[in-house]
Amino acid sequence: MLGSSQDIFYIVLSLAILWFTVFLCWLLYQAARVLRNANNIIETITDKLELITDAVHTMKEKMESMSGLVGIMNTVVGGVAEKFLSEKLFSKKVAEKLKKRKKDRKDK
Repeated sequence: MLGSSQDIFYIVLSLAILWFTVFLCWLLYQAARVLRNANNIIETITDKLELITDAVHTMKEKMESMSGLVGIMNTVVGGVAEKFLSEKLFSKKVAEKLKKRKKDRKDK
């Protein structure tokens, strides 16, 4: 069976090729696992970014609707406050004019 050193060389060479093939298969398997994990991470990040984007759009829509309501409330409250203050100021001015007239009449 082992007639010469060349036969031993072929046996050692075939074992080396076998181990090299096993190593390459293991390396390919590890590379595939790394790529699968990277793909899972990218999908997870994409899902999270979509959730964040949806939350930001929802908050933006709520803020826009609230800004419209705040504008309306500002107009209403401003009008009421202006009316209230103008009535107060008007009544003060009228009261001052009436006092002035009473003084003028007393002085005459």
